[in-house]
Amino acid sequence: METQPILYKKLEPVQIAFLKAHIQSRDEIPRLLNTLRSTCQNVISGAPLVIIHGGAAKTGLIIEAAIPVTRPVATNDIQTRLLEAAPVLSLMHTGSHQTIRDTVLKIYAYLDTHALTTSLLRREIYHVLDESNPDHNETEVQLVLHEWERLLAEGAERILGSAARQMIMSGVDSIDPATSFTEYVAWIQGAVERLDALPIDDEQKCQVVSHCAHVFPQERIDHLRAIYEHGTVDDVLREMYQDDFWYEKPVRRDNVIYMRKNPYNPEGYENATTPAERRKAYCHCSFVHPYLDEIPARLSPTFCFCGAGWYRRLWEGILGQPVKIEHVETLLKGHDHCTLTITLPLSLSGECTPELSPQP
Repeated sequence: METQPILYKKLEPVQIAFLKAHIQSRDEIPRLLNTLRSTCQNVISGAPLVIIHGGAAKTGLIIEAAIPVTRPVATNDIQTRLLEAAPVLSLMHTGSHQTIRDTVLKIYAYLDTHALTTSLLRREIYHVLDESNPDHNETEVQLVLHEWERLLAEGAERILGSAARQMIMSGVDSIDPATSFTEYVAWIQGAVERLDALPIDDEQKCQVVSHCAHVFPQERIDHLRAIYEHGTVDDVLREMYQDDFWYEKPVRRDNVIYMRKNPYNPEGYENATTPAERRKAYCHCSFVHPYLDEIPARLSPTFCFCGAGWYRRLWEGILGQPVKIEHVETLLKGHDHCTLTITLPLSLSGECTPELSPQP
């Protein structure tokens, strides 16, 4: 069988009618698509698809079952929106969806060697969807890419102005989807060094680099914001304590939240035989891994404000107000863990910890 190529594509925006659902099995997808086909049959303009919202639910998948349409469609369940433009890596999957994970992993392997990183969104385009004979399925798997360098440019422009952006982004024109991972992280190292050379404080650096962070799942933010709107910050924390994979059991003392990241690979972290192995098992960021063999690292700790942006978007989404984030420890400074503080724009007293909270 001929090996299918992995393709880089820039997708244009497209109008879709969609059903958003929390499913427990892929077996539920055909029913949703059949509902869309039946309702939209006179205005369909393309192949059906599913948008998968990674990390949005504890169990199962939150998806949008969708179909391109020539005009808006609205019912009690179906809505219409513009599916945003996006850069993707695309690979065709032939056959049953029970093995589609193998195709996804092939794209991730490609990411490991190129100047690319993915978001938490994935799209599947069902060019052929044969429920009676799944071996005939033809599915295009699209990993939506996270445009780190574009986001850095936007953050620099917004916080520091166009002249600073131009200086920081020097050499970015040489970066394209064919650029090697090694070349890309070298460019990132240089960009952060150029940012560090500017006469600005850590809060401005954090504002710039945190803009590059991966987008925290909106569904989780909405859920926690609803809890906050009907309760308190401590109610939000108690909800977080039920899922320490995503929320890492934050501790509140007065109006400051203390976070300590969990190891990316807990087993590897426990079994590591050298400090470098332990650091690599701990760190979540592939861009940082090449710099963890030796400490002090050649990559500036300023880069870790990118990870701080993950928590900024979460807490600003919950509160609807700006927060201040500061690093306390990072691997790039030689610490054993990554910890940070999130200062809330609220007047609070006392503390809230997992040990002080009632267990379910």
